Parts: sequence; structure tokens; C-alpha cells
Amino acid sequence: MKKTLAFLTALMLLQSASAVTAMPAAAAGSYDMNITVDLSGSGKEISPLIYGINEYGHQDDLKKVTVHAVRQGGNRMTGYNWENNASNAGSDWKYSSDDNLSKSDAPADCVQQLSKEAEKYGFGYKLTTLQLAGYVAADKKGTVTEEETAPSPRWNEVQMVKGSAFSEEPDLTDGKVYMDEYVDYIIRKLGDSQSATGMQGYSLDNEPALWSGTHSRIHPKKVSMKELSDKSAEIAAAVKKLDPKAEIFGPALYGYTAYDHLADTDDDNEWETIQAEGGYHWYLDYYLDSMKKASEKAGVRLLDVLDIHYYSESSRKGAEDRLQSVRTLYEKGFVENSWIGQWCQVNVPILPTVQASIDKYYPETKLGITEYNFGGEDDPSGAIAQAEALGCYADAGVYFASLWGGSGYILSGINLYTNYDGKGGAFGETLMPAKTEDVSKSSAYAAVNKDASKVTVMVTNKNMTDAEHTVITLDGAKKSYKKAAVYAITPESSEIKLLEVADVTGGKVDVTLPAYSASMIVVSDDAAAFDGAHQEEKTEKSEVFDDPMSLVNDKGYVVVPITDPAHLKKIVMTGDVSSSAGSSWGSAGCAVCINAETADGTPFWTSKSYSMKLGSGATATVEFDGTLSKTDPETEEKEDVIAQVADGKIELQQWWSASEKQEAEIEDEIAVKYTKIEVVYEYSEGETPETPEQPGKASLLGDVNEDGAVDVEDVVLLSRFLTEDGEAVVSTTGKLNADVNANGQPDNDDTGIILQYIAKLISKF
Repeated sequence: MKKTLAFLTALMLLQSASAVTAMPAAAAGSYDMNITVDLSGSGKEISPLIYGINEYGHQDDLKKVTVHAVRQGGNRMTGYNWENNASNAGSDWKYSSDDNLSKSDAPADCVQQLSKEAEKYGFGYKLTTLQLAGYVAADKKGTVTEEETAPSPRWNEVQMVKGSAFSEEPDLTDGKVYMDEYVDYIIRKLGDSQSATGMQGYSLDNEPALWSGTHSRIHPKKVSMKELSDKSAEIAAAVKKLDPKAEIFGPALYGYTAYDHLADTDDDNEWETIQAEGGYHWYLDYYLDSMKKASEKAGVRLLDVLDIHYYSESSRKGAEDRLQSVRTLYEKGFVENSWIGQWCQVNVPILPTVQASIDKYYPETKLGITEYNFGGEDDPSGAIAQAEALGCYADAGVYFASLWGGSGYILSGINLYTNYDGKGGAFGETLMPAKTEDVSKSSAYAAVNKDASKVTVMVTNKNMTDAEHTVITLDGAKKSYKKAAVYAITPESSEIKLLEVADVTGGKVDVTLPAYSASMIVVSDDAAAFDGAHQEEKTEKSEVFDDPMSLVNDKGYVVVPITDPAHLKKIVMTGDVSSSAGSSWGSAGCAVCINAETADGTPFWTSKSYSMKLGSGATATVEFDGTLSKTDPETEEKEDVIAQVADGKIELQQWWSASEKQEAEIEDEIAVKYTKIEVVYEYSEGETPETPEQPGKASLLGDVNEDGAVDVEDVVLLSRFLTEDGEAVVSTTGKLNADVNANGQPDNDDTGIILQYIAKLISKF
């Protein structure tokens, strides 16, 4: 097998000026945009909980994004058994009941880990999920067949209320799981909703309108409207009895059609009957009304937050549609390029229509969007849509919002509001009216901080080629503002960078914003606020491998050289993902597998996961920040530690796949053929990319475990290292010691030579 590949090394100098200057050159032209911010009134308070994220799928991202709320939800949580942490993937992955959410058998481990993560990353508000579909996974034994659909031994029955004394520890033999006992257990272990470690909110399951499809082994029949309302009211009352100040979120609807008619179909007249009897406009009206009536009967509010999910239909069509997609939420008369725009204009703009339902049927209920994503994680349109969405949520009075999925540009769109300068700089707490001349070109949202010493204005430039010459007029200002700084996300980088510091003259800010960008303009009444402001120069070096399949080792994995581990920033994979059975959709779950080393030289094995969607030209990016996840062998808990690649290479492995045909239980191989691998290294100001240091020297040839002797233990360790796919870890020096045949890497020949040395068949290496 060919072991080398000629690769192109290109130095890409992505530097901002050492002193802050105007926008980077590049735009083909420019256009003028006038923005007005009205500071004369009192404005309206912004809920800090709109800056939230979903925990699942984001564990590696929690340290990269500054948010104030976290949700533990998603499809897996519907079949989650809190007693043993088993969960079921449903149609997402072979209806598998397994340990995907937690490998621990300790009760309620998932919510306990959520509490620890929140403490570690500073999330003040934690929302977890209760199970309403009727059954949860009984075991972790893998695929549940159609014949094993609930009720069967593969499932435990869910009951909302136990009706008897709670157990100190759950009974694993009774075949039942009690939701109120779960909440009681959480309170006893972590504290109630008013404690720092407890759960502030409880979600009433996840996307019930899809249960009969996603979770057909649990709830094969479509959920009825009465069933959902009855279960919601029953468990909400139980929670309020145990934790009166905990907030109830429901019903976590997946999207527009569920808002309209839940799971009702043409062959079912449930909705038509309910609509006629109640005079409701859409299903949300009925749900709100039923929860209000149940609350009045119970004597306590049973729904605090109306919970919906929103995945833009038009944004899936590409960047141009994504740039306009948020307007469906707030702009009357806007028609998006999708079936929503074609058939559903009666409810556009969506958020005001939802709010009207709240005001009519259950006033003072808050609004939550606990899953949303506008796409574009590898494209500036992702940051632009994300930034506009957060402004829209603030303006619409949304109480809670948590992003599902996404990375790169999308996460930067959140950080633009919560940490634009890397030092905690944030959008103001009070929203003030702001408007642009044309929201199809540029959107704007403005806020002031508590003492009005700063005005923050988020501005998007949706033009992909032209810069935006922007004049921001601060009308009705009660203070004299002196300076403004521009922080922006641009096509050059998903990282937020300081582009410009400008004077404020006559209550106006005159700046130029790059094409295809999202910016935070920070206006201060302190003339010295940005003195010494400096955007650090950074240099990137890329090593591009344009024939990755020639790097495949004898185990079938692509092995990518890492020439400067200390400066590794990201690895970008491009490839073709195919389906042997002709699936229309599918994905391959992969991992960058790493033999790592901590700062003190301790070796360990780790990985960073990614997925690639079916089709040609699929891409994935794995980022590095100088830390890697290390698993404690005793507790199996993971911890981020300062570490880097130890042996000058990483392996790309495929671990799982999912596809249309696999979901139908048809054999289907999802294969990845890599066409390009780009390894990017980053150097801080003052550093320069240099020829990588040559490997160190062996301390004692043959001493693989570095115990000062050459013996059979070294042979055993080397053999395991060569055969166990990273389960056995050898340090950098250990690998140098193992390379007794001096061919540049440990191999089976070295094992034989060391054995000969131990047997005294040879006297030296």
C-alpha cells in the first residue's frame, strides 16, 4: 500500500491589520443603507434564555459557544428510561435500544450529567424531558423488531403518577417507570428548580405528532389530540405538586403542520370535529385552551411555556433562500420559496400568529422555540440567518430558544450576541426599535445595556458581493455617544473579528460592512472605550491531500499525517458518500481517531466524531482547540484536557450509517470515498509556520512501555498497539523506542526483532 502522498502546502495569510482599520478589501462594489435606532422610549426586556442550545449532539461545542440555557431533548428522549438510562433511537437508527445517552446504570444519569455540564459551562437554565408516549426502553440489547412493538418485554410501561410512596431507588423489576417518581428523584439528587443544580424546566416529551413514524415500536398509532392533552395535564399537575416553581414546556411540536392539525390526516376527522366544536383556528388554539381548562380545574398553571420547533423549509434550498428565510417568522406579506409560502400564508408571519393564539386562549403563557436550525454551518449565510433569528426572537418576546445541531458559522451567529469580543461583550438587555430601508438586503436589531452607556446594533449584509455602506442614526439618544466598534463574521472566517473603530458624529455612526456578513456595532459614550483595541493577527497554513484513498492503511482506514500537532486548528473532509441499495437519503457516522498525549506526556486514545451526508461532494469539519476529551477508565466520565496528537497522524474511521433502505430493514452499505482532506494549522501573532520539528530520540530501543527494561511486556504492548485499533496507547517516545528496524514507524517486524533480542538471538538492535 502506498504510504506517501504528494501534498500541496499553501500558506493562507488570513490576517487582520495589526491596528484596527477599515473592512478587508474584496467587495466588487458597495451600496448605501440607512438604519435608524429609536432610543427615545423605554424599549422591552430581552429574555436571556433565547441564547440557548440543545445538549444532544453538541457536547463538543458547549465550550465554543456562550449561551444561557440548555435543553436535554430530541428523539432519543421519548424512549429514555431514567431508571437504567436505556433509550431507543426509533427510525433514526434501526429502532435500537442501547446506551447511546449514557453508559452508566446509575438512575437518572443523563440529567445528572446535564447538571454537571451546566455548572461547568455556566448555563443558568436547564430544561429536561419527561416521557409521555407510553413506553420506554427496558434494555440496551439493540434493535427492537416490529414483532417486539410495545407492549413487549423490550419495553417498560410509563405511568405518569405512581399513586403510592416513592422508592429511594427505582424498582428495576416491576416493568414500570413512573414520571412523578423520576421528578422526585431529580429533586432529591440535584435540588428543585430554584437550586443552582436542579432542573428549571420540564418538557412534555418531544414531537408527539411524529411518534407513529419515528417511534412506531413505542406508539404505532397516531397520537390523538385528547390523549396528548390528558397526558400533558396529568404529568404537569404531578410536577407542580413536587416542584411548584418548575416551568412546564409543551407540547414540543415538530413544525408547521403539527401547529395546524397535530397528526391528523385526511382519513381521520378528529381535528375537524374539535375545530367545529371549539371554533379554533388551528391545533395550537385547542392545546392552549385544553391546558387552560385543566389548569383551572387543578387550581395551578399547568403550562408555562408553549413549546414549538421550527426548521425553515426555504433555507434548505440553499444560501440565497436562507438569507431571507427568517422573514417568514416576522414579516407580514413575505412569501418564502417553499410549500409554506405557497399554501400557508394565512399564518404568516408565524410568530405573531402563535402569539395571537396565546393571547386568546391562555394569556401570559410564554413562548419557547426549543429546536430550530436555519442551516449554513459552513457558509456565511448560516451566521446571517442565525443572527437575524435571534433578533427576531427578541423582538417577538420569545422566552426560550435552543439551537439544535449546527456548528461553525451558526455558532458564531450566537456568539455575536453573547461574546462578540471574546471577553463577554454582549448585546444589550433592552431591545430598542431599529429599522433598515430594505430587510431583503439588510436587517438590524438594536439594544441598550442597563445604564445605556452602550448601544449594540446587529446588522446583516445579505448581499453576497457588495459591501454595505451603513449610516446608523441614533434618534432620541439621552446620552452623547462618542465611539463605535465593528465586530463581524465574514466570508473570510467564521470567527468574529474586530474590523473597525469609528467616531460617532452628530448622533450618527458611519461604517462600511463587508459583503455577506453579520456585524455587531458597539456604540459607547466613553471616548476611550476602544483605545488599544487590536485584532490579533493569525496565520493559517493548509496541507491539502488530494488523493486521500492512497493513504489507506492495512485496516482500511485513511491515515492523515499531522505535521504540527501543537498548532492544529481543523481538519476538513470532502468525499463521496454512496448507498449500495440506492437510498434517497443517508449518512455515515465517522470519527477522527487519535493517539493523544497530555501536557505531562500521559498517553491516551480519543476521538472526535463527524457525519457525512449521502451524495457527492459531502463535507465535514472537525475543529481542534488544544484540548481533547479523555475518558476516566473507572467512572467512564469524560473530561477535556490539554492534549494533542501524539504520533504524527490521525485515522478516519466509519462507525455507523443510517439510510432510507436501512430504515426499511433492507441491507444497505453506506460507504465514504474521500476525495480531499485539508489539514489547517493556525499560528498566533508573532509565530510563523516553520518546518515541523524532527521527531525526538528514542530513550531505549525496544523499551515500548518506557519502564527502563526491554522484556516481554514491551512485546505485548506493541502487539496490542498494532492490532487493537487504538485500545492500547503508546507514547511518542515509546513509539520511537519500538521502531527498532528504523523504518520510521512501529510495525510487526519490530515485534519480531524485539522478541529475538529478548531470546538473545541477537545482541543489539
